[in-house]
Amino acid sequence: MEQNNEVPKVIFMLQDREPARLLAISPHLDDAVLSVGAGVAKAARDGVKVTVYTVFAGTASPPYSPLAEQMHEVWGLAPDDDAPLHRRKEDAAALGHLGADYRHGRFLDSIYRKSPDGRWLTDRVTGPKQDDQRTGIDPDLVAEIKEDIKSAIEECDPTLVVTCAAVGGNRDHVTARNAALFAARDKNVPIRLWEDLPYALFRKGSAVELPEGFGLGSPKFHPVGTEVRTRKFQAVAEYPSQLAMLDGPERNLCARLEEYSRKTSPGHEYGERTWSVVRAGDPINP
Repeated sequence: MEQNNEVPKVIFMLQDREPARLLAISPHLDDAVLSVGAGVAKAARDGVKVTVYTVFAGTASPPYSPLAEQMHEVWGLAPDDDAPLHRRKEDAAALGHLGADYRHGRFLDSIYRKSPDGRWLTDRVTGPKQDDQRTGIDPDLVAEIKEDIKSAIEECDPTLVVTCAAVGGNRDHVTARNAALFAARDKNVPIRLWEDLPYALFRKGSAVELPEGFGLGSPKFHPVGTEVRTRKFQAVAEYPSQLAMLDGPERNLCARLEEYSRKTSPGHEYGERTWSVVRAGDPINP
């Protein structure tokens, strides 16, 4: 297949004409694929070098929180299985199907972390329908993740960084997003934010609050054709552990994603939504 080395402007609005390099910062091992898997597939198909760095992909040692044990059971794993390792293998398969490289971070998912007082940080399911968790964001953890993302930026030399908007306010999403914003600013790399799926299906109109010094720019809907949409849905199927929670006869995940997109898109077509980020002192661009 002949590769197109021009930047595919329709995907993330890159403006230069050099071969593009895209770095996606995913909070968890499925977030990038669920939210912008079609954009990743199209970018890779068009010759863009795509790398997905997942922040909260580290392996925790037992004992696990009651919620983590519950999640492991839902995911179909035995008590002694290494759940993050299992999920990292799923992620590698999904991103390979999209044509993207992957990097897995060392940080623990919130279901494995404790608060300073020694209690488990998360004691209930933190899915799309659960309460906002933006309170209690750990600035030290944000700073530590920022340094790892800066290392990923140095390694991948991206023309653009893209990460979640944290629609719904999931603690790990907000933490990863803030770290990515600070890292991109330090490295002077443009950044866009994706609409968190499937969170947005349940959090219509949910406000996105960015750290001081950053503003949410204009939204952009990126329509894609049948081929990359199908490739995204095939990649989603590489996460059977997560589909145990999100999918099923009464709640077909991919059908819901398609229905949501067609209801909310300007042309009633399938695609994905991102926002530009305006930094203090930057000119306001669309």
